[in-house]
Amino acid sequence: MSSGSPRVLRTLNERATLELLLRSGPLTRGELESLTGLSKASAAEVLRRLESARLVKKGGRKPGSAGPAAHMWALDGSCCHVAGVDVTAEALDVAVADLTGQVVGEHRMATPGIHDPIGSLAVAVGEATREAGLRTGDLEQIVVGMPGVVDVVGDRLDAVIQLPSWEHVHDLAPLRARLGNDRVRMENDVNLVTVEEMVKGAARDVESFALFWLGQGIGAGVVLRGALWRGATGRGGEIGSIVVPDPVERGRVLGPEGGPLDSILGADAVLRLARAHDLATGPATGETKDTGAGTTAETAVTSAVDAVRQAVADGHTGFLEALAARMAVGVIAMVGVIDPDLVVLGGSLCAAGGEELRRMVAARLAATALARTPLVLSTVSGNAVRAGAVEFALDIARERVFKAGTAGR
Repeated sequence: MSSGSPRVLRTLNERATLELLLRSGPLTRGELESLTGLSKASAAEVLRRLESARLVKKGGRKPGSAGPAAHMWALDGSCCHVAGVDVTAEALDVAVADLTGQVVGEHRMATPGIHDPIGSLAVAVGEATREAGLRTGDLEQIVVGMPGVVDVVGDRLDAVIQLPSWEHVHDLAPLRARLGNDRVRMENDVNLVTVEEMVKGAARDVESFALFWLGQGIGAGVVLRGALWRGATGRGGEIGSIVVPDPVERGRVLGPEGGPLDSILGADAVLRLARAHDLATGPATGETKDTGAGTTAETAVTSAVDAVRQAVADGHTGFLEALAARMAVGVIAMVGVIDPDLVVLGGSLCAAGGEELRRMVAARLAATALARTPLVLSTVSGNAVRAGAVEFALDIARERVFKAGTAGR
């Protein structure tokens, strides 16, 4: 046995204890002994080391037991903090969380028409971090969610969508310098919603699933065998660019040769389809005055969501069936390629259509020769991009902290 083995064994025991406390919550030493297989002496020594390193702490006493109540042990969330950011044309939304996932600092900054995106982002992260009583350099990981194409390792923004002020931002070096922190990465916003769906949403109990996102843009997120799939370059899920036919005769926007999926499912296309079915709608992008970056796109999305809600409320099945037919083109393509356990419909337009729209898309899917893949609505709420960014950052940070154990403190 090598001389390094005792140290390796010690770190493995520490990691097993930390992961168990993360999954199960506070436990007594006796419960830890039973669940990890450690002896009484070994468990006591592991807890002593972890407490000294501020990785665990006593969390009260176990209620309901005969005799003196045993101490409970829990992760010490204050040992490590991360930040998650949602970047849109309208605002920067930041959350700082401790190792347990508890949000301890937040900041939202309105940013229509900003001219210094890196500077604004650094300020927003700094404000949220100060609210948590920390400095940006203290953060173990920062994840920034962007509506665009991010390279597979999260170091470079290759393309942005509906964010004019970010079009010339590619390298993360200036942001890292402003924050005084090298542990910064970017991730596609729909991918981050997919992470949140995997951890806390409708897909938390399946191994592989696809998220079909329809809102301010169209996209997809894919989880295979419990891991987010980005593709070879980071462009996995960019389904808005795939060429498809338009299955809808009324309000047809593509010729027989087909066109991008975004051309028939983007907010403007949904509004045109609604008008073709005599539904009153608000203005499309080309009919509004742009008063700031992303203003017209946001207006079109709001109007499209209102049109879908109106159709559901009024029982306008003709429009909903036409929209479902277009959605099914994209969903069927995903199912045919990856054959997931589940497909989740997410985004503001899918939420507006609710169960009625979901049922119509599912009927289209069931009519094909494909396997009967379950189709469900997203169950995540709030800012799912920001929440997913926090979860993604926590996953990276926990891997580092748990792998290093007390040796890394």
